[in-house]
Amino acid sequence: MLRIKQQTNPSVTLKESVPLKEVYIEACLHSFAADVKLTQVFRNDESVPIEAVYCFPVEENAAIYAFVARIDDDREIVAEIKEKKLAQQEYTHALAQGHGAYLFEQNEDSNDIFIVSVGALKPRSQCRITISYVTELDLLHCNEKPTIRFVIPTTIAPRYSPSNKGMSSPGGTQAEYIESAPYTIEFVCKIDKIDQHVSSISSPSHPIVVDFNNDDVFLVTFSQQAIQLDRDIIVDIELSKTRTNTIAAVEKGALMVSFMPSEEDCRGSSYDGRNEFLFIIDCSGSMDEDNKIGLACKAMLLFFKSLPTNCCFNIVRFGSTFSPLFSDQVTREYNATNLREAETLIKCMTANMGGTELLEPLKWLKKNEPPVGCARQIFLLTDGEVSDVDQPSRALVKGLARVTNGHFTFIPPQTKVDVHVAEQLARALQPSISNVHVKWNTNQTILHSVPNHAPPVFARDRLLFYALLDESVTFDHATTVELFADISQEPLGVARIDHIPSVLDSQTIRRLAAKSLLHELLHGEKPAARECIIDLSLKYGILSPYTAFIGVERRLDVDSASNVDMELREVPIVQSPLNSSLRRLFSMSSSISSNHTRSLHTDVDQTVAIMRDHMVAMLGRAENLSDISCKADMLQSDS
Repeated sequence: MLRIKQQTNPSVTLKESVPLKEVYIEACLHSFAADVKLTQVFRNDESVPIEAVYCFPVEENAAIYAFVARIDDDREIVAEIKEKKLAQQEYTHALAQGHGAYLFEQNEDSNDIFIVSVGALKPRSQCRITISYVTELDLLHCNEKPTIRFVIPTTIAPRYSPSNKGMSSPGGTQAEYIESAPYTIEFVCKIDKIDQHVSSISSPSHPIVVDFNNDDVFLVTFSQQAIQLDRDIIVDIELSKTRTNTIAAVEKGALMVSFMPSEEDCRGSSYDGRNEFLFIIDCSGSMDEDNKIGLACKAMLLFFKSLPTNCCFNIVRFGSTFSPLFSDQVTREYNATNLREAETLIKCMTANMGGTELLEPLKWLKKNEPPVGCARQIFLLTDGEVSDVDQPSRALVKGLARVTNGHFTFIPPQTKVDVHVAEQLARALQPSISNVHVKWNTNQTILHSVPNHAPPVFARDRLLFYALLDESVTFDHATTVELFADISQEPLGVARIDHIPSVLDSQTIRRLAAKSLLHELLHGEKPAARECIIDLSLKYGILSPYTAFIGVERRLDVDSASNVDMELREVPIVQSPLNSSLRRLFSMSSSISSNHTRSLHTDVDQTVAIMRDHMVAMLGRAENLSDISCKADMLQSDS
């Protein structure tokens, strides 16, 4: 990659030297999926040409399908997707020849970090980059009613690096972290009213305004101006009801099916044996900011008040090292004596263990397997800023849940901890269905069906299956899809077309199916060859770690010297207010005041504390802990 000298004229202000000026997000939500257009406005206010580089997050399951550059509102470059090395070479060659070039790529060490490069932006010129993607929407049951959650990540937390005992920038860049930036964000979200049963719309992350007066959509916007990109955007859509088993959408060449097993479906796999509970608690320096360690302690006490009597447990604190509460055994009996010892530790727990190195406690758990006939449940409470994998992010948490057949929960600001604690503990104790698969009853040829290996399914979980079809055959609307599990020879559910699908020509399903297929090939038990990933990415036009979007602006009357004075400008990243002092905290000890210690027990039942965006309580299924062993060394590239 071409990276020119980075020199900032001392007389140039921060506002002038930061080429990113504005970010616009326009999203359209239709029942199960969102189609998002992310526009970034770059302008060169300096006297020399610049190369603007911006590193930012996108949800790991997003299918990115378009990248367009509009220069000075009179030239538009529609980028092509190509093999990454070829795209990088084309980008470098174009700049060396004096032309303009625009590159968009995924960091290969991360599932959710992306880099846009705007090359040779002339003085006083402006470039609008528009990135388009589709993504699935999560279905939550932490509220009284089922809730669809739409999340747009906007910032990347700084990382503690164990190799140099300091903080590092994401995506291989040298981007700086700042508390406030000259660029801001505008947000418009259109929620389709068709086939929706919307009860309410809210945001736990930002103040919003909802316009209910449109015939076809609910219109959601920010209620304030000059919003910084310092936290994820979250929109919750509470539903009055949901459809259970249905063929939710049909397109030319693609089909999506939604199943939602009932408690009765799951009851046949009920586990009546003994459980052991392992609580892995992040005690690194970053947990001290905004008293996240205190919030973790409250969550811990909530867990211990709700554990079943016939179980074993242990607490494992980790930072630069790790320390189990009970070092002589992996777990001990859940009784009054051991519970008092645990409560004493919780009251004295501080964020004083340095960096955030998670891999070693996971290896320790693998080495010490649970007793025969005992099911191991693992809860991880962390702010997500883990150092010994390739990025601290939502992808890390989702990846850990995926390889352990577990479940993740992100607790947003302004929400109660106890609701999410109860949900996760209930999952640990309730039965689930494993080894689920589907049978496609259709007259069409199924080219690909995903997922081939579905995770364990809990009651009321939504399980999505996709099929990529032979487009030459007319779709049979009598198609049905049956859901099976090992526990029964009879189908658990049958999905049919219960209404005329409203998504026909948008390619949303095709793109989501292709992304799901790529994701499974990348992160399955036997990852596919790089060439196979590239071929599928190019065939379906969906970005992968091994491909990139490249657009070249051919300029007249230029030569190889035209960009010789070009200077690199890496857009600084706005960090969350909760991380604003992380760089000085990661190596510092912290303490909890005696007043706070006394308050832990008195207010735990009324926990209303606000937890940070990325605080998680993640359940890992014991019988699949061996997957951690298989994946532990791969966590360097599979978050």
